[in-house]
Amino acid sequence: MNTHSFLPLIAALVTLIPTRSPAQVPPPADLRAAARARWDALSRADAATWDRLTADSFTVTFPNGQVRTKADRIPQIKAQQPTQPQPFEREHYQSVRNGFVHRYRSGDGALMEVWTKERGAWRVAAMQVATVDPDSLTIRRMLDTADATFAAALMRGDSKALAGHYADDAVLLATGMKAVVGRAAVEQTFAGFVGAFTISNARLQTTDVIINGDVVIAVGTYSMTLHPKAGTGADVANSGKVLTVWERLGVGSWKILRACSNSDRPAM
Repeated sequence: MNTHSFLPLIAALVTLIPTRSPAQVPPPADLRAAARARWDALSRADAATWDRLTADSFTVTFPNGQVRTKADRIPQIKAQQPTQPQPFEREHYQSVRNGFVHRYRSGDGALMEVWTKERGAWRVAAMQVATVDPDSLTIRRMLDTADATFAAALMRGDSKALAGHYADDAVLLATGMKAVVGRAAVEQTFAGFVGAFTISNARLQTTDVIINGDVVIAVGTYSMTLHPKAGTGADVANSGKVLTVWERLGVGSWKILRACSNSDRPAM
């Protein structure tokens, strides 16, 4: 983790910290509840709750140095796919004269929030995010979760959820078709696929992983049963191999940058 990324926020807080060192004040229950609710709202893409718990003057600084305001973040949250909320790890609160500093880890991110009372309610005034190099266990969990959610989306016929795994500039290389470039084109391709078949028994399994900083290369297998929606064709049992290149686009956010798959079925 690049601890220097926290220095600007720490410097801004110096004026808030008392000159003496009184006994640490424990965070009140309503602050803990607000912090949990705001974090869960971000995972669920609940922009209304996130808005309510965020100060109008809010800014967040990301690891790449980009600064975003509350107005910037709300449409981004509305557009994202909901995910399962993650627990706080290594959580710590520190009282300052006008509020609390909340530090915690989640996945591959180290986060710091400044909470203050505004109009009688706790709100985040500022936030700083740093990334830490992902360990193999964290990456394995991410890939296993992605395999399960992708298989579930296939069986639901949900092309939008399938394309949500891909980066905006992703490239998909699949058997029997030209390269598919861009997430919108990926979604259109999946829409045609799930429009033609009802899919059952879908399963994806990652078998090999290479981690290189913000890039992960995964090799795996897939299997599924395809039932044609048109005509009276027989079910088709299909299995094959897949290689994906994942890129970290933010704290805890990994998207497929490149994907290549091919079937084990003999060429006709």
